[in-house]
Amino acid sequence: MSQKVIEIKNLSKYYGKQMGIEDVSFSVDEGEIFGFIGPNGAGKTTTIRSLLALIHPTAGSATIFGKDCVKEAAEIAGVVGYLPSEAYYYEKMKVRELLKYAADLYQKDCGERILEISERLKLDLNRKITDLSFGNKKKVGIVAALLHAPKLLILDEPTSGLDPLIKETFFEMLQEENERGVTILFSSHVLSEVQKICERVAILKEGRVISI
Repeated sequence: MSQKVIEIKNLSKYYGKQMGIEDVSFSVDEGEIFGFIGPNGAGKTTTIRSLLALIHPTAGSATIFGKDCVKEAAEIAGVVGYLPSEAYYYEKMKVRELLKYAADLYQKDCGERILEISERLKLDLNRKITDLSFGNKKKVGIVAALLHAPKLLILDEPTSGLDPLIKETFFEMLQEENERGVTILFSSHVLSEVQKICERVAILKEGRVISI
């Protein structure tokens, strides 16, 4: 019986009276590439942010590797790689400095892995963040999510801004990570991408899971 890496039970988040998500439940098995799909504004990012304790849910519960997402958030963070849909970085830093800073947070030497992933994504480590296009900033986010060899990847709209060739390389990298035993939660509003890579999918609409 494979372990449930992510388990979400009746998760709700309200912003005052405004509903973000309501009664969301699903689980992701170890070693699975699980799709999370729905139109923009369906609540995908709210669910992900609740999982990562970036926001606290109004009701319900969520665990990652059996640990409570709110109470044990710091422990969970060490084994999770997260790519937000929109990332904001220290604009004055060079890419190399920013990624070293990210690696230091994990107290690991990730130099070789940073070089390898950056080369595959054709990311110039010597440029300043402020000089990068949206697509290149997205590549920085991908390297930052992968550099510490996490056991779980949570990717929120990971391909927006990437050109088609880099997108293909990125999908290859995800397959390789998955073959190494990494579990992946892949959130997108692009059905073809989810069909290409995912084994199971939760479909979210207006803050609720309508089908798995």
